[in-house]
Amino acid sequence: MSSINSPITVSTPGFTGVSKFASSLQQVLSRSVGIASLPLNSLQAGLTALNDRQSALQSLDITFSNLRQSISSLQSTLQSGLLSATISTGSVVTANVSSAATEGAYSIEVENLGSWSTALSTAGAIPVTDPSTQGIAADPYVTLSVGITPTRITPASSSLQDLATAINSQAGDQVHATLVNVGTTAHPDYRLSLTAVKLGTDAIDLTSSSGASLISSSTPGIPASYKIDGAPSIFSDNRTVTLSPGVTLNLVGQSLSGQPATVSVHHDASTLTSAIASFAYYFNAAATAVKQQHGSGGGVLQGDSLLSSLQNTLSQLATYSNGTPEGSLANFGITVSQTGQLSVNSSALTIAASSNFSGLLSTLGSTTTTGFLKTASDLLKGVEDAVIGSIPSQESTVAKQITAQNAKISAEQATVTLLQTNLTAQIAKADSVIASLESRVSYVTGLFATFTGANNTQNNGLSTL
Repeated sequence: MSSINSPITVSTPGFTGVSKFASSLQQVLSRSVGIASLPLNSLQAGLTALNDRQSALQSLDITFSNLRQSISSLQSTLQSGLLSATISTGSVVTANVSSAATEGAYSIEVENLGSWSTALSTAGAIPVTDPSTQGIAADPYVTLSVGITPTRITPASSSLQDLATAINSQAGDQVHATLVNVGTTAHPDYRLSLTAVKLGTDAIDLTSSSGASLISSSTPGIPASYKIDGAPSIFSDNRTVTLSPGVTLNLVGQSLSGQPATVSVHHDASTLTSAIASFAYYFNAAATAVKQQHGSGGGVLQGDSLLSSLQNTLSQLATYSNGTPEGSLANFGITVSQTGQLSVNSSALTIAASSNFSGLLSTLGSTTTTGFLKTASDLLKGVEDAVIGSIPSQESTVAKQITAQNAKISAEQATVTLLQTNLTAQIAKADSVIASLESRVSYVTGLFATFTGANNTQNNGLSTL
């Protein structure tokens, strides 16, 4: 919510009269408009104060909104799972761990990575030098077979390019088709290259509508095979396999005979530590913002009850405990200083988490059940909720006050403008009358001076006779 721009105050225009009293009349006009503008200046000062208050509230709003978001991020971190996998031989497998996983240790020996069946099409009646116009069959459709599963493929045209496109769109879950040049750059010979999507021995064949094979060579693949914890070999048509609920492995290399890799799924406090550190950062920003409004030389919100409410919220967050020392944030290296700043001792948090991870999770809880996150979510909702939040409520009140103050200023400005217009017209009229009287006085004075001068000349002449 942005502040409303302050209206422009009335300025007295220059008055250019023609009488000798024009400057005095100008002073009268300026003084009258200045006196009439005094209430307008007072209203303007009030609007400035309201705008300053609104800016301060908006700054606090942003700060506490970031703090509230950090609580949501911490909740998301807990929901996404805090398990990670350590692998003794990363060249054999990699692991992906989801929130459904549980702690455990496993051994895996990759016996064979497997391979995909492949096939290469026959040459056309003449070498295909332009796959966008030439093809290997003029049939309206062809039949693709992967193992014993046939699929009718209907290309847009007989070109080799359209055939590859049709196979990928109509049988993309079975094979991947691409074009390969088995000739030279000067004398190209394009063929259709097919690779099975799944590992295994299923042969690939492509026949025309008349049943003629369009494949010149076909090489069967083999499935991947591996052993878990020394159990019999497991065969897979994919190199991504499920180790346990929430844990998948990617087979990337073959094990040395008799040397399985060890996969350990365990709790990892590093991502949780990062999320808590982020919360502490935004907490400290909020604490600083509130402190800047307090005390001598504080901000425009100094003395406002909102500051006490926000300070109380921050205090409850920083000193949270579920009722026992073991269930407090301080027990896990999250402490608050005398200046109100929150600090996270990463080493202490990691050690505490390693020895009592379930206790840490219990202390944190969730935003919908119990624990620190529930308390923080409720407290910050009271601060930031759009309907009941203390900061948005005050912002709304100040916005209404600004609107009302602008309306008062506009009305007062109109009154002053009308006064100025009417007074200027009256003074201009008075100046015109005065100028007319001055003109008449000048005329009469001139006549009198002329008459007096003539008589003096006559009398002077008689006296000389």
